[in-house]
Amino acid sequence: MFPDDETAEKWFIETRCPDGVRCAICDSENVAESAHPQMPFHCRDCRRQFSVKTNTVMHRSKLGCQKWVVAIYQMTTNLKGISSMKLSRDLGALPRRRLGIWRTASARRGIR
Repeated sequence: MFPDDETAEKWFIETRCPDGVRCAICDSENVAESAHPQMPFHCRDCRRQFSVKTNTVMHRSKLGCQKWVVAIYQMTTNLKGISSMKLSRDLGALPRRRLGIWRTASARRGIR
């Protein structure tokens, strides 16, 4: 479905911003593309850089968009839910990143 991170990121942008990219911080339409690899958009009003992950559960995550699509798909389609350990194994996460995946899964479920 998504062979690489760029395709998944384009899908996130199209899904999150169907009427065009708006600033994730101030909701302005005055947005330009930036040359920054992690923050591809620049708001001309608030002068901040942002990405499709800004102000979402994915914010400050080092996981790529492709892995996020897989995680969201698995969390929303499994009838009985999915454990964070299984999710981290399916994503191929290193053991040191499993705590981050657990926190992310907990935030997605609304658990504190």
